[in-house]
Amino acid sequence: MSSIVAYSEKEQENYKVKKGVYQNDWDDSIKSYKFFENELCLHDSILLRGNKIVIPQQLCKSVLDAAYEGHPGIVAMKGRWRSKEWWPRIDKDVEQLVKACKGCTLVGLPNPTAPMKRRELPAAPWIDVTMDLMGPFPSNEYLLVVVDYYSRYKEVNNYKNITSLHIIKMVKEMFSRLGYPISITADNGKQFVSEEFRSFCK
Repeated sequence: MSSIVAYSEKEQENYKVKKGVYQNDWDDSIKSYKFFENELCLHDSILLRGNKIVIPQQLCKSVLDAAYEGHPGIVAMKGRWRSKEWWPRIDKDVEQLVKACKGCTLVGLPNPTAPMKRRELPAAPWIDVTMDLMGPFPSNEYLLVVVDYYSRYKEVNNYKNITSLHIIKMVKEMFSRLGYPISITADNGKQFVSEEFRSFCK
């Protein structure tokens, strides 16, 4: 996390994107970000697109290298990183990396994918929220990102303790301020599929 914050604060491209988001001053060199301007926001110097961390350009290679272990192939790598991190050229960068590797060519056999279903927009804010844990980062911290599907309002907090009970405590505090949603969508992380969290949701 500390390295992402450090690069986010000093990288010129990130500075231009933040200026575009908050001052509506979009430099020609960052047009690839402008398409997503309504999804971008800032949290403690870290740029987010929805519930994904926007990786500073100088860290993209190290992020790809970390995902590359095990030669997962194009489909697996795209799926792995699309849910957590993002930058404008992520798909092309993944494809170039995998196609250049013979190991990935052997392992990455094509997998049929079901067509994506468009999610119905809720009738009002804070009815349907999504939750996602990102990390661990170099500082041994995790980010809990909660997004209201209707308004795209985000709550982002960083923690070192991510047990189910700790997550429940944090979520209770959030819901005491914003109200309890009708639906919570999360991945299959152990914190969200535990008996404690299931009981809390009931």
